[in-house]
Amino acid sequence: MNERRLSVTNSLIIINAVVFVVGLLAQRPAVLGISYPGGSPTSVFEVVGAYSWFSCFMQGEIWRLITYQFVHANFGHLLFNMWALYFFGPAVEYAMGSRRYLAFYLTCGVAGALFSSFLSGLGFYAPGNSLLMACNELAAYTGYSGMVEVWQMIPLIGASAALYGVIIATAFMYPDARISLLFPPITLKLRTFALWVVGIASFIILFNLDNAGGEAGHLGGIIMGALIMYIRKLRQRHHDSSL
Repeated sequence: MNERRLSVTNSLIIINAVVFVVGLLAQRPAVLGISYPGGSPTSVFEVVGAYSWFSCFMQGEIWRLITYQFVHANFGHLLFNMWALYFFGPAVEYAMGSRRYLAFYLTCGVAGALFSSFLSGLGFYAPGNSLLMACNELAAYTGYSGMVEVWQMIPLIGASAALYGVIIATAFMYPDARISLLFPPITLKLRTFALWVVGIASFIILFNLDNAGGEAGHLGGIIMGALIMYIRKLRQRHHDSSL
């Protein structure tokens, strides 16, 4: 008797949805994803799972490189990411196999977090005054005042970096496949769509527009996804030529 197992894509969607719903019910006062008595109510999963260079590497909570990928800021954030994952994920999972696909997904997410911190540390995007004040306040509260830079405390949450890696993977596999967007209402090739995604993320980072840190994460996921797919393509060519 064959058992019908849940796909990795569907499992990821369910986990993200459950984390979001439970986070609405279980909250803790926090600022920028760090527990703080005077902060606003925040999902407990964001408090224990959001990524920042400070919490991950200075406080030794390395697991945040993974857990941040399952935390979302609001319902719209969750809905967009999970809808896109549902649309793009199955083709990549089928081509790679469940285990490799999960490893690919999480690796792109990790790369997104690290790349966001890397660009922030280089000064590609600067925090606003309110963020600057919050970071200074938290640094004093945690006892790290004078020991950390603002960029090290900027939090990152969401599955977007991993998702963008998946989108790039589909563009490598099916470059001429056509997709129709809701906004703007146009139809274009996956290759073209991927180039637009890269261009928009780069533009926002270079001009320090809203969500520059998030777009840096997206770009990190894109770069890692493209690198893995390129290596995979080279190996496939080598294998075919040796037959």
